[in-house]
Amino acid sequence: MYLNKDVFLDTETARHLYHEVAADLPVIDFHTHLNQQEILDDHRFADLWELWLKHDHYKWRLMRGCGVEEKFITGDASPWEKFEAFAKIMPMAVGNPVHHWAHLELQRVFSIHTVLSADTAETIWNNANQQLADDPSLSVRGLLEKFKVKLVCTTDDPAADLSVHGKLGSEDTVVTLPTFRPDLAMAVDRPEVFTEWIQKLQACVGQPISDFQSLIDALKKRHADFHAVGCRLSDHGLPFCPNGYDDNTDRDELDNIFTQATCGRTAANKDEQELFASAIMSHVAAWNAEKDWTMQLHLGPLRNVNPTMFERTGPDSGFDTMGAWPQTEALVDFLGALQKQAALPRTIVYNLNPNESAAICCAAQNFQDASCPGKVQYGPAWWHLDHKRGIIEQLDLLMSLGAIGTSVGMLTDSRSFTSYVRHEYFRRLLCQLIGQAVEAGEIPDDSAQLNALITHICYENASRYFNWPTAL
Repeated sequence: MYLNKDVFLDTETARHLYHEVAADLPVIDFHTHLNQQEILDDHRFADLWELWLKHDHYKWRLMRGCGVEEKFITGDASPWEKFEAFAKIMPMAVGNPVHHWAHLELQRVFSIHTVLSADTAETIWNNANQQLADDPSLSVRGLLEKFKVKLVCTTDDPAADLSVHGKLGSEDTVVTLPTFRPDLAMAVDRPEVFTEWIQKLQACVGQPISDFQSLIDALKKRHADFHAVGCRLSDHGLPFCPNGYDDNTDRDELDNIFTQATCGRTAANKDEQELFASAIMSHVAAWNAEKDWTMQLHLGPLRNVNPTMFERTGPDSGFDTMGAWPQTEALVDFLGALQKQAALPRTIVYNLNPNESAAICCAAQNFQDASCPGKVQYGPAWWHLDHKRGIIEQLDLLMSLGAIGTSVGMLTDSRSFTSYVRHEYFRRLLCQLIGQAVEAGEIPDDSAQLNALITHICYENASRYFNWPTAL
């Protein structure tokens, strides 16, 4: 049977580690794009399209690759027509992680084991929609409980309203915390975007932002506001680590870059943008170190590569790809500069381009210290790499070049409340890798130590590494 109970578990050790240890462990999802308002409202979904397809650019991208017209992806087709179009492409997408995840979701959420296709689409649509209407456990909070989710981190701009997070703090539901993501503070190469964002940040902090220092003051105030509602992570989507800023940087140069972007509406050139971004990142990293937060570096995306479709559908709609910027040297320079200033926080490095995976994993090991195990993490397989091969490669590299037992495990990076099957997917592949090594005689066959290893990677490390404001 497709995706049977032992899928990916091809040894007795793997089956034991997954079924007896990993399967029922809770989930800490420390990087998502979930909607906190929907958690507060305990939102209920009208149909399978809203639950599955409305926000999922993984599925959109796959549909385009199979020749589906945009009308049935982000256009004005009906929810049923969009779902039917997705169902029709499934036979062409076998082996793709979206195919795996979609069917795991059908099985785990709806107990539907039928393979999705044009022939089965209507039956699955009607069955799932009936359950969504009738089953009270299929609300947002019910789904989080079903998947044993203990904590969720959303992704939030510094100018975001934190009132929903404040309300969630008093609710009897999954712990939901914001993540500080100041990417737009570096957007001096996009003056219109940067200026509009500065205006929002001014309104948020209630004070004018007229130069670089007043921008830093506003960001620091918001960093403190985020901390007050439980935030313990910053997140940064970067093409590569920016460098160039230090204590000798001419503050007038940073002010000029700021003024050109806001008053002159003139885009910063590449060197100016990197210097400005380096200054922002250095300050945020120092605040993180001071408050014992974790800094997440998502390195390598080349965004909005199809300008025609970007104008039509906007960002985050499936038109981003792997960038080819050199990563390792810039990362080492950035981490080294922070360490020299005693401002290197706990850091997770997510790599998007497999060409430098080994180099980045190796580089991270140069910045470990006694403050905690795995202080600088070679992070989970991310985005275009969160498939079977990518996950196994990430784990194998960490086992080869670092200490796999320090890993903080997996995340969803998702906008979907059913995407927690990705944790199951990861856990099965982890148990497969460890199980194969045990039975090949490459890892000691010590049941207690193996059980502890799997427990730590899947849950315990994440429960401790991030210094959450509440016990988990």
